[in-house]
Amino acid sequence: MSSDFSVFQSSELFITAKVRGVLIKDSKIFLCKLAHGGFYCLPGGTLEPGETRLEGLRREIIEELGVEPKIGPLVYSHEFVRSNGLTTYDFWYAIENVGDFENIDISKATHGFEHEEVGFYDLASIAGQYKPIRLPELLEIWNREPEKFIQPE
Repeated sequence: MSSDFSVFQSSELFITAKVRGVLIKDSKIFLCKLAHGGFYCLPGGTLEPGETRLEGLRREIIEELGVEPKIGPLVYSHEFVRSNGLTTYDFWYAIENVGDFENIDISKATHGFEHEEVGFYDLASIAGQYKPIRLPELLEIWNREPEKFIQPE
């Protein structure tokens, strides 16, 4: 039996970790509309090798939005296994300095070009244009019973 290590490099076995920031103000959630893909998502992105989740979230938000986040507790995590076998772990953290995100000029951020627009949105106004699709359900639970999302580190 030959040892072929290329199978371990295929995207079908690849695992990624993503970190996201959650900011809620007046029943609206802060979202970023991706320049390529056209859908809205929570701010954040993929961890780089050797980076902790908090380091990665801080870096991603500063790069994309130009704002230093005050990162709060982990509020949600989920494992997504895609049809091609790709596994992604999502970690969502509360961002506590919500007011600093009200008037962002993404043209001044080093990676602001990754988004068409950013801001606080009522999900009903962008129905079907956001990911994950369970976001309204999760926000409803969060608003009603936030303690269900608080997870120990």
